[in-house]
Amino acid sequence: MYTLRITDDNNVITTVKESLMEKSNCVNSIQIIINKLYKEQIDMTDTTAYMKYVLPVTKKIKMTQLIADTTTDESHILYTIPVTANISAEPGDIEVSFTFLKLVHDEESDTTTSYVRKTESGLIHITKLAQFDSYEPSEMLTELDQRILALMATAEDIKKLGQATYDNMPIDMKLDSEAKKLTLVNANGNTGDGVGIADLSDSIAKELTGTDPDGTQDGITHIDKVTGVQSLDELLK
Repeated sequence: MYTLRITDDNNVITTVKESLMEKSNCVNSIQIIINKLYKEQIDMTDTTAYMKYVLPVTKKIKMTQLIADTTTDESHILYTIPVTANISAEPGDIEVSFTFLKLVHDEESDTTTSYVRKTESGLIHITKLAQFDSYEPSEMLTELDQRILALMATAEDIKKLGQATYDNMPIDMKLDSEAKKLTLVNANGNTGDGVGIADLSDSIAKELTGTDPDGTQDGITHIDKVTGVQSLDELLK
């Protein structure tokens, strides 16, 4: 891993180098190491840290915030940042510097001290692409890369959606005698709330024979329960 060490003299020293290719994105990382105590006096663990860098060709100045890693190292703070397309946009030596900010409030005097620590410049080298890649403008390459990545992401989403649909697709029906329900079954077991057998029987009876005049859907009409009917003759009118 490409590693920069910041000394108590605020020098930025490259301790480990590796090839960082132009226009690569999130396949490499840069590690920054500082002492937890700055000159044995100021605790750096709760500072807000930024890396400012200057691109080698266009000289554009950019900045990114650093987030401390979780580590068991008791003497140092480690920051790791991915080498994104913004950092690797141009070949050559990127000039980097660091800023650390901290506010300390004194309860006794009710005053706040602002600590600002800045470093000298260091270098991160970005290796130029192979010559044949220069036959297409970098803008086209960037757009093409983005479109390919978008298509890959869409294909992955479709694959996951298809798998989820397949996994949850009903493949059979099952009669649950205990719950008195007819339920659908998928690869993971029962799916849905199911339909009560009594409700299903009523619906089938209504469809086949119509609604029973006595209000009980059982295919049998009890004349004495039919409202307003006094005799069989009246029912058959």
